[in-house]
Amino acid sequence: MQQPRNNSGASVNHAGRRVLSFSTLIEIMPDVCSLEKGHRTIGVWSLAQICRHLADAFDGSIDGFDLRNHRIKRFFLKKQMLRVALTKGIPTNYSVDPKLTPRPGGSTEAATASLAAAIDRFVSHDGPLQAHPLFGNMPRDTWDRVHRVHCAHHLSFALPAVR
Repeated sequence: MQQPRNNSGASVNHAGRRVLSFSTLIEIMPDVCSLEKGHRTIGVWSLAQICRHLADAFDGSIDGFDLRNHRIKRFFLKKQMLRVALTKGIPTNYSVDPKLTPRPGGSTEAATASLAAAIDRFVSHDGPLQAHPLFGNMPRDTWDRVHRVHCAHHLSFALPAVR
């Protein structure tokens, strides 16, 4: 069965989200910049919230996250959850921690600039990376892949405007 398409030609899944996959981190910002020219979001977050959340995730991989609330999940489920996230994607409506939910409002332009800066910071960072709240300590290449899957998940809720 052929994947349905939206009016812009992008592949969409049954919920109307785009099907995205980033093979490198440098593919993320061109997609975000195209959305800045016109978009609509499905779900509950604006593009500004999506970008702020993703920027926080990149920064957290360098600066660290509050890991206290996730010890049990990390101990028992980290390998299984990481495997699912990397092979099947992140489940819709799953939140690692409600504290990581971005507040409504804010400038889309500022949030996209923040995301671009966070990606650049991650790419140029040559020091150790911090533990993920659920997946624990990961090598850099796994962190890179997790960020790409995470970005694809959230940006799939932002649809380019039909022109």
